[in-house]
Amino acid sequence: MRELVVGGIAFDQEDKSPVLLLKDLVSPRYITLRIGAPEAMAILLHLQGTPPPRPFTHDLMKTLLESMGCVLERVVLVDVVEGICYANLWLRLPSGRIRKVDARPSDSVALALRTGSPIFIEDELFEELAQEFPDIELQ
Repeated sequence: MRELVVGGIAFDQEDKSPVLLLKDLVSPRYITLRIGAPEAMAILLHLQGTPPPRPFTHDLMKTLLESMGCVLERVVLVDVVEGICYANLWLRLPSGRIRKVDARPSDSVALALRTGSPIFIEDELFEELAQEFPDIELQ
């Protein structure tokens, strides 16, 4: 697996939809994922260090996990089917066991940012999706 970091949010020039940029830690390649506007806002506000006036869904998810003694060990992008990317949350339960939970990548990344959890992608999927954007600066 490869570790990714959030490179930022870009906007598609044609339809202005938000695109999540995930940067590979060892190369100048990125994974780009179209995401919804609410998830883009949640990610952007967190990257800017701007707390929302009320907790967003991802803040609530973090609080729920903590209150149940669970830890988000990692997020893993696992597959693309018919243009839709799938991710798993790897949750460490109080018993120490890991439970994988299916989740949208945008929600997974927003939660990972709030918990300080790493983001990974399966090697084969990375090779399928990776693009090079040498002029993009990370935030």
